[in-house]
Amino acid sequence: MEDVNKNSKTYKVIFHIDMNAFFASCEINENKSLKNLPIVVAHDEPLRKSIVLTASYEARKYGIKTTMLTGEAIKLCPSVKIVNPHYELYSAYSKKFFDYMKNYTNIYEPMSIDEGFFDMTNACDANNPFDLAKKIQSDLYNMGLPCSIGIAPNKFLAKMASDYKKPLGITIFRKREIDKYLWKLPIEDMIGVGKKTAPRLHEIGIHTIGDVIKFKDLDLLKSTIGEAMTEYIIYHANGNGDTNVVLPNPDDFSSVSNSSTFDHDVNSITVMKDLLKNLCNSVCHRLEKHKMIAKTFGIQIKYSDFQLINRSQAIKNPSNDSYEVYPFLEQIFDENYENGRFVRLIGVFATRLEKENEIKKQYTLFDDLSKIEKENEVKKLLNKINNTVGKDTISIGLKEK
Repeated sequence: MEDVNKNSKTYKVIFHIDMNAFFASCEINENKSLKNLPIVVAHDEPLRKSIVLTASYEARKYGIKTTMLTGEAIKLCPSVKIVNPHYELYSAYSKKFFDYMKNYTNIYEPMSIDEGFFDMTNACDANNPFDLAKKIQSDLYNMGLPCSIGIAPNKFLAKMASDYKKPLGITIFRKREIDKYLWKLPIEDMIGVGKKTAPRLHEIGIHTIGDVIKFKDLDLLKSTIGEAMTEYIIYHANGNGDTNVVLPNPDDFSSVSNSSTFDHDVNSITVMKDLLKNLCNSVCHRLEKHKMIAKTFGIQIKYSDFQLINRSQAIKNPSNDSYEVYPFLEQIFDENYENGRFVRLIGVFATRLEKENEIKKQYTLFDDLSKIEKENEVKKLLNKINNTVGKDTISIGLKEK
């Protein structure tokens, strides 16, 4: 398919496709008895202190949200079904999704395992954008992947459009009509405006995205949220955004990271480490997918008072194996977390990346290579089991001295 970025067209048709309750959808598709039930994907452990990774829309009706404790989810809906996560299953469905979209365009930008931007400019030469979106949505639904689709001339509006109607929504945002939909949305709905920034904007009278356009005291705005954020919200409130859809090049990676904010501040070590493990799995999955290895791994902790710390350390042997990386990150966490303090966000990052085939683990003449090879195979197997069933379900025992 011709690369639209190289032709003479001056307009773009960009789709943002976002899977609806992706982990839950995958589980339901594999187990039809879960259909129409309130379910959450989370590690099912006796103390109910794991966190909800995804809640089905039936569960969300009870107020259950992502990152909520499973114990709290059960209080809101005693009949909720807890389903253990299966990361390999989600990766397989993600591949189906992106492989299917290659039928329409080779210009796409994955944003995560369950969403991405797709430059559909050429595909819409012969198809009405809305009709094409309906077909795509229907085909994906039949594959067990319900989704919402946003259509717009840039990535910002496309993402805002896909968030506009969920689940199973199809929304077109045109720049000339932003006063009819975009400006009416609450300011906290603008991508990039977080829980910290929104209250500050409310304090100076900015409650909707449209209020940004009307606000004339730029000095007050800059002193309230900073110059960079001021430029950001004004630019996007006018319906502007990046039109360049680019498939990430692994060679260009300098780091890989992922973070998540809790639904409420927590000080439970169990909950925080559960999230840490899931973030580790996500970062290592991305590294492995792009055949990259990291020399340095680190964590990010944001406390309830917004104090932010970043701690990183070089790992002995560069890796993308979550079985090896998680204990390393757990140690960094144990050494740096201030016991008892409430936390609102945890992040994991990997830096100093190299291609997997360019770095080989260094062994000495005294190492038993056949033993090392066997240990590596065991680690891979245990990693798969623990990722599927839960942390430390099976571990390597130490020989008694």
